[in-house]
Amino acid sequence: MLSQLKVIQNNAGYTLCAQKAQRLFVSHERGIAPIMRQLARDPLYFQDCVIIDRVIGKAAAMLYHRSQAAYIHACLMSEGAEAYLRCHHIAFSYDELCPYIINRTHDGMCPMEACVQETEDAEAAYHALKKKLASLQSQINQSERM
Repeated sequence: MLSQLKVIQNNAGYTLCAQKAQRLFVSHERGIAPIMRQLARDPLYFQDCVIIDRVIGKAAAMLYHRSQAAYIHACLMSEGAEAYLRCHHIAFSYDELCPYIINRTHDGMCPMEACVQETEDAEAAYHALKKKLASLQSQINQSERM
């Protein structure tokens, strides 16, 4: 299943592919937004899924863990995500490991990864990430009005 998902991801340029039996979820979106959207609808949306995500930081790792994913593969994984998954005995692999996920302006840590640095609680992380996304969206909306 993992090799099939890699082919699907590469051929269509998806950032995220998740499969469970005959159900396939795909997204072209960056970041944790597509994960959060699915988890808002169903906290166990990714339960028993095999996941391939281009970039997995600690935030995404915690969200997939909260949703009880069966297996997680990242093209790029942060050391924080690796440590979290290993500590929680979640099956995973990656192509490349990095110290942390860089933000989109390439001048620091991804705000989502920074948001969960100090917690190991997946439920607390979900709520903190939800607030952080809302705050960032509010900032974007305000800057667009100016």
